[in-house]
Amino acid sequence: MDINNIKMVGVDKDTPLELREKVSFKDIGEALIKLKELGLEEVVILSTCHRSEIYFYSQKISTDEVKDFFINYFGLKEDFIKYLRQIYGLDAVEHIFRVACGLESMVVGEDQILSQVKEAIDTAQTFNSSGKILFKLFRDAVTLGKKARTDTGIKDLALSISYIAVKFVQEVFEDIKGKKAFVIGLGEMGQNAMKNLIDKGADVFVTNRTFSKTIQLKEQIPEIHVVPYEQKYLYIASSDIVISATNAPHYTISYEKFKEVYNGRKICMVDIALPRDIDPRIGQIEGVSLYTIDDLKKTAEENKKERLLLIPVIEKMVKEEVDKFEKWYKTLEIEPYIKEVSRYANEVYNTEFQRIVNKLTDVSEKDKENIKIALKRVANKMANKMITYLKENAY
Repeated sequence: MDINNIKMVGVDKDTPLELREKVSFKDIGEALIKLKELGLEEVVILSTCHRSEIYFYSQKISTDEVKDFFINYFGLKEDFIKYLRQIYGLDAVEHIFRVACGLESMVVGEDQILSQVKEAIDTAQTFNSSGKILFKLFRDAVTLGKKARTDTGIKDLALSISYIAVKFVQEVFEDIKGKKAFVIGLGEMGQNAMKNLIDKGADVFVTNRTFSKTIQLKEQIPEIHVVPYEQKYLYIASSDIVISATNAPHYTISYEKFKEVYNGRKICMVDIALPRDIDPRIGQIEGVSLYTIDDLKKTAEENKKERLLLIPVIEKMVKEEVDKFEKWYKTLEIEPYIKEVSRYANEVYNTEFQRIVNKLTDVSEKDKENIKIALKRVANKMANKMITYLKENAY
């Protein structure tokens, strides 16, 4: 079995946008069916906004043939063909591992690609096109991607402003589960902050100058509580967390009005608007922690630098997993022998067990069971010794 039968054809983030748009798979199921009709034994399609890649395992079909399929399927012109990448064997294995770890993403270690890799193998299984080799490959890629993010801590180095905002809040309260959070503004950053707060278990209240828009948002995020804009200071006074992200050209939370309602409780306020929503003087009040978008951007830049420093660590993890996959693949060649050793060991132990109990008289069922267990243990030890020898020589 040749590991070079694992192959990949496709384009990635380094390909011009006009080509990436052209080769985005709209119906992956349809494409998988067509590729299987081409004669591929196993095939998985990974299609995202930054890459369109066909992974396949075949002893008969070459990368050139799949490249031709790619060209014809999307109607590519000659000047685009040069961007199609073809790799195989351990290079293809290493590539999908790097992709799953976020090493091939625009943002190193980003999370979305991991779920997209998982979705790719799930879809392939739905259409019965993944097979033993690619299922193992993609399953290992997903497992490695999770491990890399957890073990290195790269997943905690947030780059999203709204996510960092919630991280700042967590540093103030340690645990925000059950805390009352008040979000002002329904823009993208405001909505992301709401979702992050809800994920952390906070009780989220939301307001916006246009009340109807707030009602519409509740249909999309039913966990939020809608608050009329006129009552915002009342809710600010009773909240543990306040996040403001509006487009207003002036302060939406003034120093004077805040002072009127503030009761001295510990409160964390995060201003992710530009121009600022919260009068900066509020941050000087005892009991108030105030963070601005500059604080968040500074953290994002620091996190970005730290992510880049982790690249060699993750690359080492990838190399180790490539070696493990190669060893697993080599054992496939001796799999029939392993099965035969296990079958023969099982046959011997059963035969010997029957021979012994037939000769013995007045033996209790418990003693018979003990004899059976002992014989099985001996047979398994001998079989495992032989299997280990086979595997070591396969490597």
